[in-house]
Amino acid sequence: MPMSSDPITQLILAIFRANSRLVLRGDQLTAPLGLTSARWQVLGSVAEAGSARSVSELARDLGVSRQGVQRIAGELVAEGILAYQPNPRHKRAQLVVFTAEGRRLYGRALAVQAPWARSLAENLTPEQITSVTIALGVLTSRLEEELEATRTTAAE
Repeated sequence: MPMSSDPITQLILAIFRANSRLVLRGDQLTAPLGLTSARWQVLGSVAEAGSARSVSELARDLGVSRQGVQRIAGELVAEGILAYQPNPRHKRAQLVVFTAEGRRLYGRALAVQAPWARSLAENLTPEQITSVTIALGVLTSRLEEELEATRTTAAE
């Protein structure tokens, strides 16, 4: 029996359970490529950005610490998967971009991910997927507003 019958609490707990399993399964899927879920997320953020982004911008996109993204980006740069380039807007905050090897590796990760993702969706309708995506977007926006409000209050 659930500890709480509150639907939002049940949703939050379901998200926590799904996230932990997504990370574990992502680690399994990408291990043969030399990736972890965290590395894959950083590569995905670089790919989705559409243009070169700073580590801070990538961290904000992912909702994680700048230090964590900096560590992973540094490792990926050292391995020739990502590269830094000068940032015309900020001398110290270099921009992160794919190398040719990084693009190939990310493509290989997507090739592994696509059939897996399709298999996960087998029992879901497109409408269910869209509905959950919208709901998660609303929750994420609300959480970002709360986080920003707490940062503003803490800074005062």
